Amino acid sequence: MKLRIIPVLVFTLLAGCSKIHEQRSFTLEPQATNTLSVTAPVSEQVVTVAVTSDQDISVYVLLEKNVPKVDKSDFEPEKMKEGVLAKEVLTKSATLEVKIPAKEAFEIFLVNRNNKAANVTVKVDSH
Repeated sequence: MKLRIIPVLVFTLLAGCSKIHEQRSFTLEPQATNTLSVTAPVSEQVVTVAVTSDQDISVYVLLEKNVPKVDKSDFEPEKMKEGVLAKEVLTKSATLEVKIPAKEAFEIFLVNRNNKAANVTVKVDSH
């Protein structure tokens, strides 16, 4: 699978009760992946990840510590034994509500297995 990382998005939480309200739109090329990294909150937080796309894509919310340190083009989140907080496979629209543990960074991993580019919008809100 061809790896194409559109600039990696990093959300910064200044304190445990800080709120995240971010939205990003980008094109996910055919047979490509994109990772959006989020820094660790000081305290446990509930985060909603809403994703829309004009093509079917897969969305995974993963604990960063469990993601293998390999080339992302060879990475298969379905094979992870632990650390998958939520997922939606082959969808044009997904809303995932995830409890993020304190002091644990996480990633939103997006996969386009289609032969067409996908126009994707990701919105992340903490409660």
